[in-house]
Amino acid sequence: MDVDMVDVDRDRDRDVDRDLDGWEAGHRAAYGCGAWERACRQAGVLVAWCQEQSLGPGALAPRRVAADPGPRAKWPWGDGPHTVGLVLWRAAFDAGVLIDEVPLADTLRHCAPGAEPLAAGPLPDGARNGWIGFGSAESVARIRHVLQIHVAAEPVPSRPAAARPTLGHRVRELRATPDWEQGDWPAALARARAAMRQADDQRERGTWLPTAQERSAGRRTGLDRLPADEPAAAGGRTSSWLTQASRLVDLAAVLSAAADALPRDGHAGPGPLAHVLDSTAGACTALRTSTEELGHLWAAEPHPPVDPDSWEASHVPGALRTQTEETQDLLRTVAVFLWVLACG
Repeated sequence: MDVDMVDVDRDRDRDVDRDLDGWEAGHRAAYGCGAWERACRQAGVLVAWCQEQSLGPGALAPRRVAADPGPRAKWPWGDGPHTVGLVLWRAAFDAGVLIDEVPLADTLRHCAPGAEPLAAGPLPDGARNGWIGFGSAESVARIRHVLQIHVAAEPVPSRPAAARPTLGHRVRELRATPDWEQGDWPAALARARAAMRQADDQRERGTWLPTAQERSAGRRTGLDRLPADEPAAAGGRTSSWLTQASRLVDLAAVLSAAADALPRDGHAGPGPLAHVLDSTAGACTALRTSTEELGHLWAAEPHPPVDPDSWEASHVPGALRTQTEETQDLLRTVAVFLWVLACG
């Protein structure tokens, strides 16, 4: 081989390494983990959803484990999350974007018949040292239908028509979808409302006599004010989704701390008010992952978006907006509950 050609190849390899270092640094800044770990984690959500849907209504959902970036875990479709993860990793690397920002449709070309095996191109460290079987053409072909299902998912009204569905948008959409195990946020809201009904019933029957400490705890949460007393957003505009969701997530810690400070009941369990606060905190906590993700993405923008509403429409799925609105409605009900408790 010509010496000059060897030098060109070495320079190209160094350029790839430099690009990969910067790309990895971007993922660690946005997600606190490398691109390969992020790809496997998001791939695990895609595969788990497909697996649960394939069981049919009423079937027992499989036990799930956290996605592992190693290549040995076996799933019904080849190596499941690891093969899907490798496709996501490669599509994002080729486009020079974060894993979550890769358009899902761009992943299909890596699964097309006759496509170059992923193992023949750049690989994440987790796929080196000989563990590249899950990137073979045969393995990738077995998981093509998983990606096709998500690419073909019905577009939601909240997304601008010109926006291409991204991996992050789809995963946030799934996590806020009530018809599968990982998106069952309505159950959390139902538990909080049931706790309030039970507390009201116990108080009316005289089996629960709220103490001064409990009334004071309700006031300290800041929710004992009626919703109309809350200050308006700057400029009189409605708060952005990120602001609203962040407030709910922050309230989860306040409510949990207030519940922990209350005395236990006669059976060492939470009292009626503590049960209300704990269950409400759980409903708010369900928004944490998506809120933190979008907070990092917003902060990573080189300049504040000119049109924040358009940015949010491209990043916040309709299902997640619905979850946020329903959680806010729960908080309004809890606010009235605590206001009545404080005044009683």
